[in-house]
Amino acid sequence: MRYVIIATLILSLVATSSTLAAPPSTCGMPGEYERALCAYQQRSFDAAEAGFRSLLERDEADAVTIRSMYFLARTMMKSGRFTEASALFIRIYDLDRGFYSSWNCDFLLGECRRAVGK
Repeated sequence: MRYVIIATLILSLVATSSTLAAPPSTCGMPGEYERALCAYQQRSFDAAEAGFRSLLERDEADAVTIRSMYFLARTMMKSGRFTEASALFIRIYDLDRGFYSSWNCDFLLGECRRAVGK
């Protein structure tokens, strides 16, 4: 009887976990930033890079532009282009030190520098 109860509990947990919400995603949302971030989330780094680069042509003081720069740097890290990513993190620092701190860019810049042996 004990094993039947345990098995029932395990099965109910498995059934419940399959009905939990999917992780948040920007996929399907309108907007250039959302499409680029969706590509990043789906590990389509070429598409993500193109999308984030097009957004960087906007005013650099814009919050979307700063976030695009951040995710472009992360995309470059995923592609092994650590020197280019480092330059973007430094640029973020120059543009918005609050964002740089709150989004942990210092750690990521350190990771880039470590990857290239600095």
